[in-house]
Amino acid sequence: MPKKHQDAPAVEPVRLPAVYAHDQVTRAFADGVGAAIGPVGGLLDRLEEVLDPWRAPPAFLDWLVRITGARVETDWDERQRRTAIALAPWLAAHRGRPYALRREAEEIYGWVPKQLHISDPGGVYEGNEKPPPGRMLTVTLQLPDRREDFELPLFRLVAAHCPAHLPFKTEVTGGA
Repeated sequence: MPKKHQDAPAVEPVRLPAVYAHDQVTRAFADGVGAAIGPVGGLLDRLEEVLDPWRAPPAFLDWLVRITGARVETDWDERQRRTAIALAPWLAAHRGRPYALRREAEEIYGWVPKQLHISDPGGVYEGNEKPPPGRMLTVTLQLPDRREDFELPLFRLVAAHCPAHLPFKTEVTGGA
């Protein structure tokens, strides 16, 4: 009989028709198939847990990142990655909007809205209309002390939210 996995229920032996009951080769084959398929049943019973970014084992996080399309950085800790996975469906619907940028900044980095200043030129231009020269999205992160290590994360965050046709710049400043 196969070993029982800690979290999985006991594997039930595969039932064979009576004609094969005494055939040792067929029984061994059936036991092998039962042992291979057994853990799948336990995993299917726990599928909700595996798909939940807050309860999934750390080994599943990379897979969840891929299937949700979550934006993650290589240097993020586990909490940031789980947050990004949980936010991914909402961001897919709202990305490109200032409030989505603010929400991701707050939930991933802890930057509160009063620290993040967004100068969004807005406006829709149709046909031959062209946006005014110098039209640019500007995002400024104001911290108590100017921190150069936040310049790259801010740039990447804004790049993920800024429409492709709109130039942008980012700035990290210090002081209140």
